Formats: sequence, structure tokens, C-alpha cells
Amino acid sequence: MSAAKKTEKLVFLGIFSAMSFVLYLFEIPIIPALSHLKIDLSDIPALIGAVFFGPLFGVIIELIKNILELIFKGIGTQMGFGNIMNFIVGCAYIVPFSLIFRKYAFGKETTEKKRVLFAVIGGIVGVICIVVIGIGANYFIDPLFFKYFLGIELTDDALWGAIWGATALNALKGAMLAVVGYPLMLVLARCASKFFKFSHK
Repeated sequence: MSAAKKTEKLVFLGIFSAMSFVLYLFEIPIIPALSHLKIDLSDIPALIGAVFFGPLFGVIIELIKNILELIFKGIGTQMGFGNIMNFIVGCAYIVPFSLIFRKYAFGKETTEKKRVLFAVIGGIVGVICIVVIGIGANYFIDPLFFKYFLGIELTDDALWGAIWGATALNALKGAMLAVVGYPLMLVLARCASKFFKFSHK
């Protein structure tokens, strides 16, 4: 990769990370009984970056976003728990989606119908991954967080109640990323096609 391309990539990394961080500040509670579960649009820049530049690019954006959020808001009562979970579930979606989309939806011979199909397939796989990995992460991390930082021993019922609440949130987040992310990719690809390998017919 030439020095100019590396510089362009770093510039876009900074732009997408800043966008992701700003969007992360606007969290919306969606489950009244579980006010700590909030949804945001901060994974969209990471998803777009992962599709354009590769999965690692998106993972770095997720990492930078969460580090910046910790610095800006402080460690607080969550002790970074929310950031850890946000990073895990965000990567759980953007990595499989970008791998599938980059492999099958790029290229001059790819039609718009095929590209949409691969976006749908990537979205379905991403939702499955975000749900499964989210359940596993909450199952192992939640009890440790509540025990060592809040001094609470979670019962099985309380643990699974928290897990299913988070799972509903993750499934909604995955669906939202699929619905919102793809049109934005098309818009950005048209506006900055000279920087990206993405080809829109």
C-alpha cells in the first residue's frame, strides 16, 4: 500500500471513529423496565468502515469509540462494563457482515440485485452472531460485574432476565444496522467512489 493510501486510510479512520463516538453519546432507552439497556447508532460508521476497508478497520473504530467514551464520560458506576459489551456485540455484527459483503458483493460483474442479496445474507448472519455471542458474553461477564463491582450475587432467574433483555436489544441493533447501514454505504460509495473499492451499478 502506498504512503498516500495509508494516509487516506488513517484520515477515514479518524473521521469514522469521531462519527461513531459522537453517535455513541446519544443513547436511547427502548425497554422501560430495563432503563440501562439503550440503543444507539454508533456501530454504523464502524460497519461502513469495515465494508470499505476490511473487518479490522471496523474493529479498531469500535475500540477507539469505546475508549473515547470512557475518557469523556468517565468509568462511572458501570466500571467499563457497558463499553466491553458494546465492543463485543458491535464486533460480533460488523466482522461477519463485512467478510461476507466484501467477498461476494464487490466486483464489476456484481449486479445490484446480487449486492442486495449479499447484504441481506450478511445481515442475517450478523444478527445471528450478535445474538449468540451477546448471550455468551452476558452469561459469563454479567455475574462477575455484579459480584465484584456491585456486590450483588445474581440468581439464575435474574441473570437470564438480564440476558434476554440484552438479547432483545442486540437483535434490534442488528436489524437496525442492516436496514440503515446498507443505504448509507451506497450514498457514501457514490460520493467518494475514488477512495473505495465498492462498485455501484
